Amino acid sequence: MNNIRIAIEQSIDTKLTNAGIYFHTISRVKTDESIIHKLATGKYSNYDNGRKIQDIIGIRINLFYSEDIRICEQILEDTFKNDNWSKSEWEENKFEAQKCNGVFRIPSRYLRNITNDLWEYPFDQTFEVQLRTVLFEGWHEIEHEMRYKYKIDDPEHPNNLWDGQEKLARVMNSIIANLELCDWSIMQIFDNIARTQFQAGNWEYAIRSKYRLRITQDDLKPEIRTYFNENPDKVSEFFAVSKVQLVYILLNKKYHKKLTPDRVIYLINKEIVHDEYISGLLDKEQFVRVSNKDIRSEVHPLVSDYVYNQSIYIDGNGFERACEIIYDWVYQHMNPVFKQMPKEMCDVHYETIGYKVDITKKDKELYMDMQHISCDEPGVIWHSRATIHEDNVGLMLHGENICETMNSRERRYNRPKFMRDIYNQVGYIDCGRTLGENVKARMVSYPELYDLVEDKTRKLPIIVLVKPDIIPEWALDFDGYIIEADILKRTLSGIGHVLTCDEDCKTRLGEYFGADKVEGAVLYWTKNSNSPKIYSMDDINKSYFEETSHSVEDDIEYEKAFRYRLREAVSEEFVR
Repeated sequence: MNNIRIAIEQSIDTKLTNAGIYFHTISRVKTDESIIHKLATGKYSNYDNGRKIQDIIGIRINLFYSEDIRICEQILEDTFKNDNWSKSEWEENKFEAQKCNGVFRIPSRYLRNITNDLWEYPFDQTFEVQLRTVLFEGWHEIEHEMRYKYKIDDPEHPNNLWDGQEKLARVMNSIIANLELCDWSIMQIFDNIARTQFQAGNWEYAIRSKYRLRITQDDLKPEIRTYFNENPDKVSEFFAVSKVQLVYILLNKKYHKKLTPDRVIYLINKEIVHDEYISGLLDKEQFVRVSNKDIRSEVHPLVSDYVYNQSIYIDGNGFERACEIIYDWVYQHMNPVFKQMPKEMCDVHYETIGYKVDITKKDKELYMDMQHISCDEPGVIWHSRATIHEDNVGLMLHGENICETMNSRERRYNRPKFMRDIYNQVGYIDCGRTLGENVKARMVSYPELYDLVEDKTRKLPIIVLVKPDIIPEWALDFDGYIIEADILKRTLSGIGHVLTCDEDCKTRLGEYFGADKVEGAVLYWTKNSNSPKIYSMDDINKSYFEETSHSVEDDIEYEKAFRYRLREAVSEEFVR
């Protein structure tokens, strides 16, 4: 659970940092003592509609400005699946701490190393986020330690610290009114400064005080300053853009850099104003990626994370083409380092600090080993290997991708492009069946499916789609299936069999697993199992995106979300 806490907090930190917001985060996993105390109250149970503990993981986000609370709420909702919000209602004549706590579902990929035993207790698969300003943080800490804890029912200590202290309790609450006034006043002060600096033509000061984001102390380009001085109407267009608009522009940019005043103007112009003169000044330089020269780190031994590992048979006549694809892929990566590397296929061995390439080909065998420093992440080395050889079954291709880092971190499936190209141009063979780019999801009979499931040489998982008897109107576009078979097949290209079943096969599956369970369902056999996981029609309809925002039509979001979820599950089979 602590690893999950770290991963979620890092995800939130990255989003808020990219948005330029001033914040601090604090997180914790509930201690055993705290959990035992909560369970002892008898308020939590695993019965239907029973209350569960939702804050085993808790994250607090302390924001510098109260205006950022609403922005942060939206960022969290766009990032994680929201369960509920708990907020205080503001009352004019009442002093009370304003609460803004959200409960979110823990993404399922984070839970794969958590045993099912944990969920025998009344724990929800959620985490809680508390939002507050830094001014309120100190008050809340004192209040939690010195007042809240004494309100918890404790039969051993019936006398409360605050018994008979009603006047002082009200004074304690009155501090909140001052804190609210301080939060409001800070924003008003900087709004006034922004207007004053705008009127004086001090554009950098106006930008920093208006947006209150992590904007550097750099000056604007002199040409922009002159242009703004001579075109006050154009300046008004830029300063009409709100903080919320700028934050979402920042979140939608692929590469995040230092937020200089020039970059603020560039982004607003690129997305909203579209002034040609500003574009001519800034567009080219803003697309150049900036390396951080100030990165310093302790030296640690590299830790290897396997992010892809697959063995599969290929068409016996495709040996030469597969070798060419692998060699060409290596050449594209390594030629900038090893200029002497021939463009045409041959045995090569080159090595220098951080880089290595070794390719040997003879008869029906190929060996490739390549290593290179990452261009994107400091302290990361990528290591890829491939072999092709004949055995008593056919021509075996093995590919693997390893990420070597100074600090172990969660790494996800990352297949080298040469494996996908071999699948598309040569074709994979599994249990005598050919899979390739142009091979559509095909219909299978029950005997064929049985043989495929039980085949001991099978290297790929199996996905079977079952058409429901009564086809919903929204499924007509999918040929009556709950999800699109051909798109799923392309999504799982080379890492799974995607099949539909005929009526007899559907009937036989229903007799074995239950007709209600397989009606409109998707059955998934892993590489090493002859017993499927069954996703019912209801399971599929309730699918949603857990962390990633996707642009899809609302009425078919479940379909894309399920395919995304299924691909993640299948991909995990090729990560070791």
